[in-house]
Amino acid sequence: MSDRAYIDRVREATDIVEVVGEVVALKRQGRDYAALCPFHQEKTPSFTVSPSKQIFHCFGCGVGGDVFTFAMRYDNLDFPAALEQLAKRAGIPPERPPTPHDRRVADERDRLREVCDLTQRCFRHWLTAGDGRGLAYARGRGLDDAVIERFGIGYAPPAGTALVRALAAKGVEPPEAAAAGVVAVGEDGRAYDRFRDRLTFPITDPEGRVVAFGGRALGEAKAKYLNSPETRLFRKGETLFGLHLSQNEIRRRNETVVVEGYMDAVALHAAGFGHTVAVLGTALTRAHVRRLKRYSRRIHLLFDGDAAGVRAAVRCLEVTVNEGVRVVVTVLPPGEDPDSLCRGQGAEAMAACLEAPTPLFEFAVAELVKRAGGRDLSSRLNALHELLPVARSLGDVAERHLFVTHVADAFQLPVGQVEAALAGGAAPRRRPVAPPAAGGALTEAAYGVVWFLTEHPESFAFLKAHRVDRDLETGPLHDLLTEVLASESLSTDHLASLLHAAPEISGELARRVLKEYAHLPDPIATFNDWVRALRRHHLRWEESEARRRLMEAEASSDRTRLRRELERLKVLRQEIASLPTLIWEGAEKK
Repeated sequence: MSDRAYIDRVREATDIVEVVGEVVALKRQGRDYAALCPFHQEKTPSFTVSPSKQIFHCFGCGVGGDVFTFAMRYDNLDFPAALEQLAKRAGIPPERPPTPHDRRVADERDRLREVCDLTQRCFRHWLTAGDGRGLAYARGRGLDDAVIERFGIGYAPPAGTALVRALAAKGVEPPEAAAAGVVAVGEDGRAYDRFRDRLTFPITDPEGRVVAFGGRALGEAKAKYLNSPETRLFRKGETLFGLHLSQNEIRRRNETVVVEGYMDAVALHAAGFGHTVAVLGTALTRAHVRRLKRYSRRIHLLFDGDAAGVRAAVRCLEVTVNEGVRVVVTVLPPGEDPDSLCRGQGAEAMAACLEAPTPLFEFAVAELVKRAGGRDLSSRLNALHELLPVARSLGDVAERHLFVTHVADAFQLPVGQVEAALAGGAAPRRRPVAPPAAGGALTEAAYGVVWFLTEHPESFAFLKAHRVDRDLETGPLHDLLTEVLASESLSTDHLASLLHAAPEISGELARRVLKEYAHLPDPIATFNDWVRALRRHHLRWEESEARRRLMEAEASSDRTRLRRELERLKVLRQEIASLPTLIWEGAEKK
């Protein structure tokens, strides 16, 4: 088979909508799909995928091409690697004859993997050899034989050239070992072991192949933790420790716990939290996020209770925005890290900590408010400006509105001041603070809910439990749903007769079914979006009313009423924060 025939075979077996849809939230628009562009930051979708033509194009940044181009740009691959990845995804064996360059690159990578495998065997042998110093340390950290075996934990002896000599005996010269990142070469040209007197942890790619190592010092060392340098096989900004062991559990739990070090990840796995991965000497990157959302779109960041852990959590906001993931944060009590908490207080204590995370956005805002210190305007504005680059990149109008109102409350600033900061100009004069106005989005959500109920009568209990009719604006749709949900159970005949008696609703429903609803890629997910939109609008209106009553209470110095309205505001904000968990999944309600 010729190269062109092989490429065409892979292309024909691959649907660009499926490939792009795995990493980008696509929304059907007529014959095509639209989304926020993954290659530049934008506020409104300009990225289009055409199923009929099997191409993509961004009208914002001009990037476009076929499925190979997308894989190359998104995963930072050259064409041979993109072809190999897509062929593997399609279940097509590699039949394309490799070019000389392909063979050379493949041979170099295979040799580096061989060196890493030989190194791993040495480290594993040394763990139990000699005086057993490494094994004793591992067991002293609470690691049993099963955990040691699962993670392939080993030991690098203190002798400066033990690995250099062991690899040389296997035919690996120092330059090759240095290219694999396991030895270093000094200015005098002498090779020495990079890892000395350290417990070692093999770092693998998602397929479980060793690509690098991490080491934890047993004695006094300048660096308690040490990782391999970046090589042809290993890029720390793209690699996550433990991912190959966690993939199935991540999918099962629909969540990834991310920690800052491999000792923390190992401790959590040992305690039963097998959906944990760790970054490797770097903050969470956008490449990490894109890798993780292939398995789950919920990321749970778990940080130490020190100031560095808090700062790390705040920095994560920038790399997760517009990635279509839900990110929550848990910060452990001061003085604790995941390893110490699991060993000292056990799995139940860790589970309790993980049960009540804070959404990343709210956490970041709260921490910046703390950092602002005093209540003077200058301090608050300076802290606010740390959030502006992230806020300006928000592509969703609702998210931007949420940002403005939440930040205005947190920083005790007028809404107009925050909006002006976002726009980069002066605050608009006499800007009223008002609840979100009803508009086309709410009407669309209301019609969508009615249509979904006709198609999925089993959603009746969910809608009745949350009384979404109360969230609708007064009108025919509100009256129809109120009458339907007032019943103990759904009568489809009753619903049909009500629709027949309201031709303005049934006619509009018919138009929407033909033009929109019949083409929804995920009707249940869209239904959940509609319900949350209605709830959010109503809760925001109630929040606005509570603020108005709060101002009246302050003006009249009515402390009893003031406390009551403050408590009401707190409850409303908790309800708004919990909206992402308002999900109907078919037969059950969460």
